Amino acid sequence: MTTVAAPHPIVTPEALAELYAHARREYPNECCGFVYGDKAAPTAGRAVACVNIQNELHAMDPGTHERDATIAYNLGAGDLFKLAKSLRSTEPVKVIYHSHIDVGAYFSPTDQAAAQMDGEPSYPVEYVVIDVQKDGARGAAQFCWSDAEKKYVEVGRYPSLPAP
Repeated sequence: MTTVAAPHPIVTPEALAELYAHARREYPNECCGFVYGDKAAPTAGRAVACVNIQNELHAMDPGTHERDATIAYNLGAGDLFKLAKSLRSTEPVKVIYHSHIDVGAYFSPTDQAAAQMDGEPSYPVEYVVIDVQKDGARGAAQFCWSDAEKKYVEVGRYPSLPAP
C-alpha cells in the first residue's frame, strides 16, 4: 500500500515498477532519474532513467569527488537541462529518484545538501529514494521540502513489488 498522498505527487505503480527495475539493473551502483507528470494531475507516471555520472567524476578528480557510484549519484548537464526545461512545460519533472545500495531508503545529509542551494530547494520537485539490496528493491520513501524545518522530510513510503 502506498502511503504517499496528495498534495504530494504520487508515483504510479507502473512508474514505481520502472524505478525498481532501474535500481536492480544498476546495482551495486546507485541509479538516478526523473518521474514526470501532468502539471494538473496528482500523479507522476512517466519514469525516465538518467545516467549516474558519479564514476566519471570520481575517475577524473577523486580528490573533489571522493565517492564513487556505489555510494553517490550525480546527474549530468544534459539531464539537468531536461529537468529545467520540463519545469516550464505541461508535463514537468515532479520527482527526482535515486537508489541507496544495501542501506535503506532515507534522505542522507549528502542528499539534503545536494538538493539545496543557499538553504532552499534547488528545484520544485520531491525526491524518492529506493532501498535496493542484492536480492532486489525493498521499497522506497518520498521526501518533500519543509519550510518549517528548512530541510527535506519524509512524506510517505512505497512498498516493494515482486520482481518480474
